[in-house]
Amino acid sequence: MSGTLSPSLAADIATRVYDISKPANLKGAFSTEFRNYFKVTNSEIKGVSGGLVNQILNRSSGFAFTAVGTTPKFKKHHIIGIRGTKFNSPADWLTNGNVGVTVGPKNLAVHAGFNKTFNSLKPSLNRYINEHSPRCLHIVGHSLGGAIAELTAIWASNHGITSKLYTFGAPRVVLRDSVHRAALNIEHYRVTHGGDPVPCIPVWPFTHTVAEYQTAMNSGTFFNLGAHSMDEATPGYINTVAGYRDYKSMGSKINTAKYKHTILQYAQRHQASFSHRWQQIITDALVTILKTTGQYAFLTGQAAAGVGLSFYDIMARCLSESILQSPVIAEELKGLLGHILVFVGKGTRTVTEMSIKFIRWVLGLMINTLYMKAKQAIEFVS
Repeated sequence: MSGTLSPSLAADIATRVYDISKPANLKGAFSTEFRNYFKVTNSEIKGVSGGLVNQILNRSSGFAFTAVGTTPKFKKHHIIGIRGTKFNSPADWLTNGNVGVTVGPKNLAVHAGFNKTFNSLKPSLNRYINEHSPRCLHIVGHSLGGAIAELTAIWASNHGITSKLYTFGAPRVVLRDSVHRAALNIEHYRVTHGGDPVPCIPVWPFTHTVAEYQTAMNSGTFFNLGAHSMDEATPGYINTVAGYRDYKSMGSKINTAKYKHTILQYAQRHQASFSHRWQQIITDALVTILKTTGQYAFLTGQAAAGVGLSFYDIMARCLSESILQSPVIAEELKGLLGHILVFVGKGTRTVTEMSIKFIRWVLGLMINTLYMKAKQAIEFVS
């Protein structure tokens, strides 16, 4: 074993952190592999998650556990395992659902809700770093925990700490234009299932910073609730990574951080399906239209300004105005809207107009359908 956590060890950590409310269970539940290399420390990492009431009252809860290496191979290596969303804590979902943008670690434009939770952890993280002076941090998280883990890794690497990041079914954290700086000096092992809807939210202009290792169900698989689980049998990230000695053996990574020039034909809209693959294709087609019409830079600037849901009102106006540029653009937009309608299960609805109101309605359908599926997946595995 190298200085990198194996896929099975990282998955074990991402699962066990959910026992943080029961410290006795947490310390006794780890795999033999974990106990051979690390021991849990008594440091407590608390944070405040989501919801106006929790923020005002500063209701903090255990958000992470820590561990330290016990062998020469992991000397001065520390683990920070960060928990994901527990649906019996509804405030967590409010954090996931906040689509605003704010300035995060390294002055990056990041998801406001995730960053708010991360900032509540920073005092505890600072104390831990100052006390232990780690040579390397292994930061692990599933779901919301993966988003907070990514912000933690960006923050730690910006402070000169070697950071290795391991995420499972994590949502998107940063805006597209922040991708390069966010990924700098971080080893990120991002694991997904093809049917897991959570890595597809928030929608563009949020994006992932690195390619993904897809260990079960290809990207053409329909989204399904069990694909987000860590330890359930349907399929469970613990189960799907168990057969891999390391990340390289998982094969080629799938890069969803880069976009391909894509034009969708309206007559072919019924090929679309509610899947990871078609969510990516639709995003590529949207970006293609915005770049062709010269609106891409303007809209990414609007997103960085932190305008929240009103961003999609602005996008709808830009898209509606774009059809005046040429009949070709109008056909491309019609194809995009038709595919989105099939994607969300409204394939019988035809595109007979492309007003601002209609475009905003279609965009809203896509956003709401993806968020609802992700919410249901989190409910299912909690």
